[in-house]
Amino acid sequence: MAGKRLTRIPSPTVPGISDSVKVAEGDLLFVSGAVGFENDGSVPQDFARAVELTFREVERALKVGGATFSDLVRINIYITELSSERLDIYRRVRDEILDEQNIPASTLIGVHSLFNHSTIEIDAIAAVS
Repeated sequence: MAGKRLTRIPSPTVPGISDSVKVAEGDLLFVSGAVGFENDGSVPQDFARAVELTFREVERALKVGGATFSDLVRINIYITELSSERLDIYRRVRDEILDEQNIPASTLIGVHSLFNHSTIEIDAIAAVS
């Protein structure tokens, strides 16, 4: 879907992120903050698992709206108890899930708390044709 309607401009200073993303045409899909829970509704104890489940929830919402990860224009990531270790885990899991050629513009913010004691939440904007 992304094709030529999305132009991703790499960051000149931070490798692996898009400095900005230009949308040439199409509709925008706004995904509310997504959190990932285990099947029983509990918060994953392992942070890597929490990141994976949260991205899978974003993926589900994108699919319902007619989009994929490649259509992402922007994501905002909120992490509780943000540390170097959690940042490294987030980046590793993100890089396993997102296509490195289609990285959206993003902001990562450390926060005090999130919905239902989650450790990560992601909201997103995708360009849908």
